[in-house]
Amino acid sequence: MASAADGPAAASAIEGLPATFAACLAVLLAGLAAIFQATAGGTAFTTETLRRSAVAQAPVWVPDFQVVDASGRQQALRELLARDGRVWVVDFVYTRCQTLCLSLGTVFQQLQAQVLAQGLQDRVGLLSISFDPANDRPAALAAYAQRMRMQPGAWQVLSLAEPGDRRRLLDSFGIMVVPAPLGEFEHNAALHLVTADGRLVQILGLEQGVQALALAQALATREAAP
Repeated sequence: MASAADGPAAASAIEGLPATFAACLAVLLAGLAAIFQATAGGTAFTTETLRRSAVAQAPVWVPDFQVVDASGRQQALRELLARDGRVWVVDFVYTRCQTLCLSLGTVFQQLQAQVLAQGLQDRVGLLSISFDPANDRPAALAAYAQRMRMQPGAWQVLSLAEPGDRRRLLDSFGIMVVPAPLGEFEHNAALHLVTADGRLVQILGLEQGVQALALAQALATREAAP
């Protein structure tokens, strides 16, 4: 407590503490509320986690694009997805990449081996889509497919037929691409589960290949059920 010697100023300062505390508390609570809202109720603390959480809660319809494959064949992406009723594990690459895309390629090589070993190629497909259509034309796709040892019945690589669709493609899947030195790109990487009717239903990390394959198989079974 303030003594008489402290004077009116000290007493006034002490009396003002509750109001100051209340104001600070209000600011703190407002900040916590903003964080709670921005992180989807506290469940997402990075953009990538938020992207995965949002898709898990509300699947996203993939816009239809004209795509081109390694043989030069052009078709609608939705048509390709729906042709044989498979569930697709999708990743995004550019064929000149010497870093992250190599890791993605290794993951997909392992998935391809498992798909073929388990005889799942009629139910689960692997699809790599290039976000660098200006450079990834059919010849580049064919070279990439050969380098990755793709088995066409299990794993395909595509590029956009129209480079102008690149932004819509990236936005629809939530892919962030940033130019890097020497004409390369920095980008987020994940395993995207897409149903035959064109819904992006789940996004998993590269380390979750086994889980992604199991989920894709379960989805394919569910989609095939009458």
